[in-house]
Amino acid sequence: MSFAFTPEEQSRVEVAKFLGIHLDPIGYVDLSTIIVISTMYFVEFIALCYQFSNRHYPPLRVKNVPLMCSLYVGGIAWFLGDIFTGGLVHLGQSRLLRNCKFTLIWFRACIGAYYVTSLFALRCFSLYYVFCKGKAFRGRVVYLSFGLTVFSIFLFGVISTLAPTELTTHYEELIGMCYVHPNYITAVVIVIWSIWIATAVMSWKMRRIPFCFNERIEIMATFFLLLIVSTLNTVCLLVVAAYPASLAWRTGLIYTNHVVASIGYWIVMGEATYNCVFHRAEYLQHWINTLKEDEMERKYEFSTDFDADITLTLVGNSEPTATTRSMLTNTLESRSMDVTKVDGS
Repeated sequence: MSFAFTPEEQSRVEVAKFLGIHLDPIGYVDLSTIIVISTMYFVEFIALCYQFSNRHYPPLRVKNVPLMCSLYVGGIAWFLGDIFTGGLVHLGQSRLLRNCKFTLIWFRACIGAYYVTSLFALRCFSLYYVFCKGKAFRGRVVYLSFGLTVFSIFLFGVISTLAPTELTTHYEELIGMCYVHPNYITAVVIVIWSIWIATAVMSWKMRRIPFCFNERIEIMATFFLLLIVSTLNTVCLLVVAAYPASLAWRTGLIYTNHVVASIGYWIVMGEATYNCVFHRAEYLQHWINTLKEDEMERKYEFSTDFDADITLTLVGNSEPTATTRSMLTNTLESRSMDVTKVDGS
């Protein structure tokens, strides 16, 4: 796939100009964008492999590593969708890439933007469910909330795929880009903003709740990062005419989408991952002590539901019981972790 200014690319630019569209040719800036973001995802893949191999480490376990793995997969799909439908590569050379319903609806919209933003919202919901409702976010609640999220995305994708191309998207041969119907763009934007509104409501209800670790940062970051993504996508899709034709707009949007998603990922996973690598035993002891010495006297329970791993769930408003402390200590010792036994256990 060429990024040089070929005669075919010059012809495409001239046709677009005749149609009243200023088209910036696909070039090496687009190639550098693909390389930079691919490198970012490669680094995250290495980190994700480490996190998954250490998923039994309690501070990582409570971050829900499998959910973050699925978030990574969604980010990759979103990235591919942005490349194929955002004007960064030529589509005419591949029949698969010319199938805009496949690349735009499934990769970019459903498995990409819809799924990634939904998972960030689901993470926020898990904190809301624990700290506002005072219930454990595990078992049936986890499967039901995740299942409904996936089902809604799948339903949206199926309906979009079965709808006529005139109402959704199709490949425009003259300029070599996917054309998206304004009404379908509006539907996608409504979905994105609905997710942000739900996140905003949950964030507002948790605004005065004290937390033990960095949950407040996670909540505020999710709120503002989703706001940035929602706003810029709305501008590009509804305000800017044929934004993939503009080098500035398509580059700015793809960097915003994926750098923002990466920032959100590292805000959730960064502290626990760093300390797992460099201060494993010390941080685990600090993590246990923080739970034990919670000044708000919240009660945290440790359960062994999922593959005998530790899951953190807020249950009530009292001191951690001796039984709970003993359960944690015994579980850690059974895994041969170098942890000092909690006082009073």
